[in-house]
Amino acid sequence: MSSRPVVLSVRGSGEEPLLSEHPDIAATVVDDHADAADHLATDPVDCVVCPNERDGLSGVELLSRLHGAYPHVPSILVTDEPSDDVAAAVADGTASEYLPLAIWDDPPSRLAERVMLLSQEQDPTRPDERTLSGLLATARQLLTIHSPDEIADVIVDAAVDTLDFEWTTVWLVDDHAERLTPAAGGDDPAYDVGEPPVGRVFETGQPTVQRREDDGAALYFPLGEHGVLAVGTGSVTDVGESDVQLAEILTANASAAFERTAREETLELYRTVVDNVREMVYVLDENARIVLVSRQIVEASGYGRDELVGEHVSKFIDEEGFERGTELVAELYTSGDDGSRTYRTVGSRADGTNVPIEVEVSLLPSDDGEFRGTIGAVRDISDLVETEEQLAQERDRFRSLFEHLPDPIVDARFEGDEPVVDTVNPAFERVFGHDMNAIAGRSINDVLVPAEDEGSGRELDRRTFAGDDVPVSAEVRRETADGDRHFLFRGIPYRTDERGTHAFGIYTDITDQHDRERHLQVLHRVLRHNLRTDMGVVIGYLDQLDDRLDDPDDHALIERVTGRAEDVARLADKVHQLEQVIQQDTDLTPGPTDVVERLAPLVDGLRDCYPRATIEVDAPETAVAHVDERLDLAIENLVENGIQHTHATDPRVGVRVATDGAGVDIHVTDDGPGIPAHERAFLTGDRDVSQVEHGDGLGLWVVNWVVRSLGGEVSFGDPEVGTEVIVHLRPP
Repeated sequence: MSSRPVVLSVRGSGEEPLLSEHPDIAATVVDDHADAADHLATDPVDCVVCPNERDGLSGVELLSRLHGAYPHVPSILVTDEPSDDVAAAVADGTASEYLPLAIWDDPPSRLAERVMLLSQEQDPTRPDERTLSGLLATARQLLTIHSPDEIADVIVDAAVDTLDFEWTTVWLVDDHAERLTPAAGGDDPAYDVGEPPVGRVFETGQPTVQRREDDGAALYFPLGEHGVLAVGTGSVTDVGESDVQLAEILTANASAAFERTAREETLELYRTVVDNVREMVYVLDENARIVLVSRQIVEASGYGRDELVGEHVSKFIDEEGFERGTELVAELYTSGDDGSRTYRTVGSRADGTNVPIEVEVSLLPSDDGEFRGTIGAVRDISDLVETEEQLAQERDRFRSLFEHLPDPIVDARFEGDEPVVDTVNPAFERVFGHDMNAIAGRSINDVLVPAEDEGSGRELDRRTFAGDDVPVSAEVRRETADGDRHFLFRGIPYRTDERGTHAFGIYTDITDQHDRERHLQVLHRVLRHNLRTDMGVVIGYLDQLDDRLDDPDDHALIERVTGRAEDVARLADKVHQLEQVIQQDTDLTPGPTDVVERLAPLVDGLRDCYPRATIEVDAPETAVAHVDERLDLAIENLVENGIQHTHATDPRVGVRVATDGAGVDIHVTDDGPGIPAHERAFLTGDRDVSQVEHGDGLGLWVVNWVVRSLGGEVSFGDPEVGTEVIVHLRPP
């Protein structure tokens, strides 16, 4: 200590600083709090003197701040006149003493006397200037080091050279092995976490003083989550309170350095991860300034990395998006949620253009619960937004179509197996006479289906519900505003994630067509029945007439007339077959069927009907095609056609089955005169039927109609070679 007390004199509102000219005091004058703090950080001071009346901070406020940072430095607060308020403010320890100068005859001498007394009362163990400067230099050095081992070396040197401890050791923890290993200092052993004394101090986080066998003392200080510092002296009596305080200061600086290097390692890890991820990722600090950005963000935004790092996140996210992100970050932090939140906003490029983006934001990890910043993953959703806009346009177009279609349409949802009305189009309201608001939420069956058709209505519901997006169609009878009418119903199921199964029901009024078909069916049945009956009578009369005549020419004429009558009778049978085919089109469903297995009993039956004919079959063991029982009618007509139209006494018909990847072919050949050209033209569509030119072989029409209804086709072989009809059936 100097022979004269060293005083830091803070300038007040008066012209002359206090004690600046006193011969027994070494005074340094400063103008404000900042200058005073800088001086105390670098130079030893025995006392601080400050007037309460001054510009800016009052003396009470200024000394209160200095006392918080330098509690060991005594201070005197002075005023011109006594003040109870100032005295009360100083009573809490803000200043060491309070002197109202006006009550003394020689205020400077009285003030100098109090300064010297306070200086003499100073704790002799207070660190000297060299020690404090050394610790300050160590703290500055620690700011420049990035390796834990280097930090350990600096701590050891400071403990020995600056704090004058005889020995020191630093242990650093290995988190994986849960073991503390010496990193700098003496040749001390390693310790497991929890093993005394080093492992125990690390685990508990409490400093410990331990007597050594050589009567020395060892002080152990935890270095946060990073390790332990131990310093030693030759004797327990050498350890004073100031030594412990100085060691704690060194430990605090070391812990801060270890924390900084750990954060730097974490930051470097983040940087490595961010640089290698394939998505657009950014990291923000607690002030929403960019710390890291991935290469993908740099490329997508058009900014250079240097143009983004350090800038506010609004550099590439619009203001509204930033505000929304801030709200979600606050929500995550307040709730303690370690998950993420996702929102949509607009990203800004360097060229001034914008792009729709989706941001998934989460909090940076924090061991102490403090807010450290955020991580954001950015996705360009331009294609998604474009698709959504297109879907919106499609929905608008569909809504327009839904509203303006002339056919009634109902959009229903299935509650269990019950179709419930969601909405209907205007045509539905007009035709069925129901207001949409009145039937919304009601069962369609209760609204439309007649009581006697309830069973078929339920079956149609079941087929629609189980349709797996496959439309279902049927002719139905429904109650309308004008009474019961017939409709072609088409149920089109679709599914939504939120509301289960939906279906559109489209009703096309076919009442007039239905009535015409019924009339035609009646006419067909009457015509066919009368034709068949009358031809039977004609043939019977011809047989009687033939028995009564003897002239061979008359017999020949009767035979010709009888043949024509039989042809007319067969024509009625073929019309009946056509009627059956048309009816079966709606009743039968083709599927995978073994053609060879169906042909066997069919050919056996034909052989029984035509014992004089030879029917030969050439087929593999199996041949599967997409057919149903209507195929029997087609093959039967082809074989009968070959038998009935030949001039041979003993007709021969061949049936050959061939299969390949394209399907199954059935070749039917006979030894007859062949199929007339105009018949082939009718069946292939090259010529139309007219009043004067029509197909005599109605059986071939049956064949063609059957095969086409099964998805196949009919073709013909070379007419120069013989009669051959080829039925091609598609594979299953």
